[in-house]
Amino acid sequence: MENPDLIGNLSNEIKIMILSKLSIDEAVRCSVLSKRWEGLWKEISHMELNVKTMVKPFTQLLQSRKARTFPDFGAIAPPMVKSVSGCNSLVIMMILATHSGAMSSCRIKHFEKSLAFGDVECWVHILVESKKGLKDLSLESMPHCEELTDKIVSDEHTFLPSFLHGVFECLSSLELINYTLNSCLPFEECNKLKKLTMKRIYLDDGTLSGILKNCVVLENFNLLESTGFERLIIVKSTLRVLQLQALCVDEIQLCCNNLEVLLLESVICAVKNVSISSPYLKTFHSYSNSMYAKMLSVENGKSIMKTHEVLAHCSGLVGSLRRNIFKNLSNLCIDLDLNHMREAWLFSYLLKLCTNIQVIQISLPVFRNKNQSSNSSKYGDYSHPISKLWQRRELCYCIGQKLKCVYIRGFRGKEQEVEFGKYLITKATMMKRITLICSSDSKEAAEKLLSLPMASGNLSINLILNGNNPMEEFVEHQNRLNL
Repeated sequence: MENPDLIGNLSNEIKIMILSKLSIDEAVRCSVLSKRWEGLWKEISHMELNVKTMVKPFTQLLQSRKARTFPDFGAIAPPMVKSVSGCNSLVIMMILATHSGAMSSCRIKHFEKSLAFGDVECWVHILVESKKGLKDLSLESMPHCEELTDKIVSDEHTFLPSFLHGVFECLSSLELINYTLNSCLPFEECNKLKKLTMKRIYLDDGTLSGILKNCVVLENFNLLESTGFERLIIVKSTLRVLQLQALCVDEIQLCCNNLEVLLLESVICAVKNVSISSPYLKTFHSYSNSMYAKMLSVENGKSIMKTHEVLAHCSGLVGSLRRNIFKNLSNLCIDLDLNHMREAWLFSYLLKLCTNIQVIQISLPVFRNKNQSSNSSKYGDYSHPISKLWQRRELCYCIGQKLKCVYIRGFRGKEQEVEFGKYLITKATMMKRITLICSSDSKEAAEKLLSLPMASGNLSINLILNGNNPMEEFVEHQNRLNL
């Protein structure tokens, strides 16, 4: 007996849904499976276009030849590169023109030189004009034909996209990666755009301000690894989620009354120049100790804004900002050194101010600070030494009545890490889960916490071994240099 063709007998609606999950190359190739699949790709609702997979890169063609038969790069590279770029542009144009169904989302990854010929602007125009149901669009500019071709053909200037005025007005979500923007006109009348992601974008203060002004209903804004502007001023009551990553600015002003989620990662800015007004903030992320942050700091010659400084400033502990934006916080995700007295003291004081925290995630720093045992601080004198901090700390409301889950990544079994664990286990009456992500060296110290009397009858303590981390030796070497 022959097995039934279960996939072939699926309805066209389900087949089209399957094809929508594939790249356009794979979706088109499915037409050769059988007559039932032929042409179905023209009805997909999501299209994934990547020029690197459409035409074999020029560098791969060169790699297949023997060294002694390499042609004269100067003579053939420019026309070859131009033909590859033109072929890709033609293929994308044909695909967009052939597609006849309702398209709700599209992602295009193109070579940078497509901007020089106006291809990208043409593709976007076709999409917004012929695909009235298009809601989500992602555009990414990539270096041309791998590294070898980049060396052969040098770029003397940056290509700027010339999008039409108001071309993004029909979208609800837009992602732009690797562009230089010198105008906010494409964002005119963006009355539907709710999510905007800009990554590795170069734009000045005026362009950034104009974009935010035109996006009148923007709810989710992600500004990542972008440069060109000196001040970041966001005044928008509709904003609910804001992510700022790898930025170097002189001033940050956020006035977002309905903001619920704020993520700060590897941001270079003087803390005294930061002003945040978000009274209904529910989730706060802040990371400053990653290796990426160290690289960014070296590149710009400035210091990354530290998490504990942000906590002190935005809670009203120091500085002129006397408004506590964390009073309604329920999720706190930070990197913090529990073994450093200043950071631990600030964190313990913050817990007293945050009366609604339910989830805390702490990532201990991979690299230790040089002055880790300092007992003095610009934030004031401590009432007791670091070894007694959590033992003598009064039970705050959120620990006793609200806190439910705690995650500690990078647990090494140090004294203050263990003391903080004891404090939670023996004091938190509503706690449900404590997760310690540790190495095999700290397993014994973590296991000792399992025998402590638990204040919560529903508490479970989970130990997760991080396994063999290839960075461990490098990190230990760096730590020895910092001592």
